[in-house]
Amino acid sequence: MPIDKDKIANLLTERGAVNPCHRCGHSNFFVLDSYSYFNLQDNTSQGFVLGGPSVPFTMVACGNCGAITPHALGALGLLEIPEKI
Repeated sequence: MPIDKDKIANLLTERGAVNPCHRCGHSNFFVLDSYSYFNLQDNTSQGFVLGGPSVPFTMVACGNCGAITPHALGALGLLEIPEKI
């Protein structure tokens, strides 16, 4: 799914995610040009597993100090789930 920074910014605004930066207090934010994901682990006794379950997210960065805040794509309604055949 291509990133639509305006759509993401609008969704965050609609949901009230408009507070100032948690690090420096400034209000100038921008959506980064890519997605990422957190790997989920239910046990670390055998190390970390790559390629397992994950949470995809978009990132918003503070224009002043660069603090980055992740926002889950699924919670924003942006996660495309392929239909099973």
